[in-house]
Amino acid sequence: MLKKEYQVINSETKAKIKNIFEYLGHYPQCDFIHHMVYDSEGFKTLPDRLDLPLLLWHAGEAFTEDTSEIKRDFVYVTGNYNLPNYFSIHDIAAGKIWKKLEWNNNKSRNFLFLNGKDVGHRRYLLAKIYDEGVHDYIWSYIEKDPNIANWYHPSLGFSQQDLDLINTTNNILPYLPFDDSNQIRKLSQSVYSNTYCSIIGETTFQHYNSQIVPLMLTEKTYSAISNLHMFIIAGPLGSLQLLRNQGFETFGDLWDESYDTCRNEKMRLDKIFETITYVRSQDMKSLYEKCKERLLYNQNLIYTINIKDRVDIVTQWLLKDRA
Repeated sequence: MLKKEYQVINSETKAKIKNIFEYLGHYPQCDFIHHMVYDSEGFKTLPDRLDLPLLLWHAGEAFTEDTSEIKRDFVYVTGNYNLPNYFSIHDIAAGKIWKKLEWNNNKSRNFLFLNGKDVGHRRYLLAKIYDEGVHDYIWSYIEKDPNIANWYHPSLGFSQQDLDLINTTNNILPYLPFDDSNQIRKLSQSVYSNTYCSIIGETTFQHYNSQIVPLMLTEKTYSAISNLHMFIIAGPLGSLQLLRNQGFETFGDLWDESYDTCRNEKMRLDKIFETITYVRSQDMKSLYEKCKERLLYNQNLIYTINIKDRVDIVTQWLLKDRA
């Protein structure tokens, strides 16, 4: 148990993790109420301590729960870069999940494409990739949504031809090639050490005009970085720019990364697939060797995160309105 220097009241929660700061190994340097957000129902039992700042922790998610019933001040932390009080937790998690991999340029496959929930952007890319053959992929796809067609609204630019292509994958899903578990954090690290490049179907991708872009990157992206992978990200608008803001190097000098700024979802997916096709046409061993310095640099950023400094920013948020 981590020693706490200040009074921390942990609010009742249905969240699996009850105390994020035990996991992080450092606490904010002030007294506060700590609530791990699961749903808005949990806000009904918040401790009645108006003398202490209230921290609502939801850094693993891109969206907030309804807080309209909370009749006091609070700090709501999410993993969405475009919202106030952004905290990056998934890069820390990746560094805890994976041992630091050594450099190796002898791989059995070119690409890694791991998928859990069946959502529009992942299925679209799978259909395009599968149409050209998956012989140089290690891949998985845990779920199959019988209503997947609902993702491809014509207003987003999708056509009947696109739907026909997507439907060709109905008979191959779900695809669960790993015996023990198909969840990324439970896989053997060999899926990374035996491949060069991750095709990442991030948790968030689509948004509507009335929404703030859910700009959150998860362990899917940071696991690739931890494991010395080149990467192409099917994620929310600005995913690569977020990585660069965090200090990571991407690959715009080697292939087209303009998909990161494409606002139309269908066009963004098509540009992502064009990039995959281009990278696939290269000599992967030579390309990987060319990326060695930046891949080692990126990996080192994961394993040298200053967690204390990040948590100390949370202290500033909590104390901001109480000076």
